[in-house]
Amino acid sequence: MPVETAIVGDERGDFLYRSANNLRNVHGSQKCHDDAVALVFAKERNSTPGVGEIRFHVALSDGVSVVGPTYKAGSVRARDDVTWLTAKREGQTEVLDGESILNEIYGEMNNRIEFPEYYIRVTKRRKHAIGAEKVKLITSLSFHLVRGGDEEYLYVDGAGIKTGDCFQFYYADPAAALASCNDVTANLRSLNLGCNSKSSYQAAGATSNAGKSEVFGGLLFVCCGRRRFFSGRSNVDISPFVENFPGAPLAGIYCGGEIGRCSMRPEEQGSQGESSTRCCCHVYSTVYLVMSYTPAPPGATTLRG
Repeated sequence: MPVETAIVGDERGDFLYRSANNLRNVHGSQKCHDDAVALVFAKERNSTPGVGEIRFHVALSDGVSVVGPTYKAGSVRARDDVTWLTAKREGQTEVLDGESILNEIYGEMNNRIEFPEYYIRVTKRRKHAIGAEKVKLITSLSFHLVRGGDEEYLYVDGAGIKTGDCFQFYYADPAAALASCNDVTANLRSLNLGCNSKSSYQAAGATSNAGKSEVFGGLLFVCCGRRRFFSGRSNVDISPFVENFPGAPLAGIYCGGEIGRCSMRPEEQGSQGESSTRCCCHVYSTVYLVMSYTPAPPGATTLRG
């Protein structure tokens, strides 16, 4: 998939709806329904002369920090969308049950955060084929909420974990979220150097900005759990966008699992570059989608029918 392909969204959400049939909704009550909603923006393979280009830039503010060693899954069972597993420390032979693993993590944490919420991030190498392509190994990362552990197993949400998969523990971390917001502000500032916000573009006039990119809007997908991170502080998650593109329209939603495939190019992210291993589904994060438009070069002509 091309680097510039942007994927954003909400992994789990409840959408309100009302039935058009009064017999089924006599009292006008609101109901929730689990569903999937997607917006797909496709770029023409062959651009039309005289037509400018819309680009999508995705940035991510993390809200978790790693703790403890790397483990390798041993015995794995799945039941009712919950995975039961044992594990070994990477490079060791002793098989650890859930209680032993969690005691190690509690010791590493040393009460640095009261009542932390834990996840494991699992590295999965699986064979996949897309379309007519040959089957190949693809590495992906996924988060699983830790439910607990006992003298037999560690229990985590979700399925898809296999024996031999490596994983590390992560915990929700307000300090990491705030620092990451500052990083996003800096990343978007580098994008802002070559763009106008919508309001400044309109104020300056199209003539003086011919050929220069314009940021015309943005979307935010914010983990609902981050609201308690910044209690007493307002507008923390929106500040990276608002500070860089004042006046440009911005909308967003709170999510139960944020989807974000970062598409900002290496030159826009400094030394971060592109990684062959991606994590598209995140926890305790904010995903920023920034949309920009670059006019066609002066003198370009539009094809007419």
